[in-house]
Amino acid sequence: MKITKFFAAALLTAFLASCAHMGDKAPVHPVKDTVLFDGIEFKVNSREYRYSPLSVSGKQVAPEELFVILELSLKNSYNSPVPVQFQPRFTLVDGSGREHAPEKELSSSTAKGANGAAELAPRTAYTKRLVFDVPEGSYRLRVFTPVVVKTGPEGGTFQGRFFYYDIGPLR
Repeated sequence: MKITKFFAAALLTAFLASCAHMGDKAPVHPVKDTVLFDGIEFKVNSREYRYSPLSVSGKQVAPEELFVILELSLKNSYNSPVPVQFQPRFTLVDGSGREHAPEKELSSSTAKGANGAAELAPRTAYTKRLVFDVPEGSYRLRVFTPVVVKTGPEGGTFQGRFFYYDIGPLR
């Protein structure tokens, strides 16, 4: 009986430890690294900081503070497509842990005819442009790959794993 309780406690502890994937425990990679994570290869091709407006559909959009523009390459390393609900999500995380979502109207995705709402085809490379409007500071790009989707009456929730790219201080 003692062995069973001990085994159950050890199993529960291991399970909870594997679920607790907090930001400071997630891997942090230099911005120049190519990272293979959950079957998708990631690379930050460029980063740009802009105080000046961007042109979107013929009109100028000015940043509230500072535009951070990241161009990423993604490659699906699987032999099967990655459905939309399991594709990576990206946020910038500041020094206090606050997350900043990309500006949807300014960000884009290209993949030989596919748009951002398409599945990632097997063995295919994609380019993604992310634009964030954030204050100056030090940031990490959080790359989240959902592995479990739970749906309920209020909608869906995602669980998964993530890593960071160290974007560094913005000037």
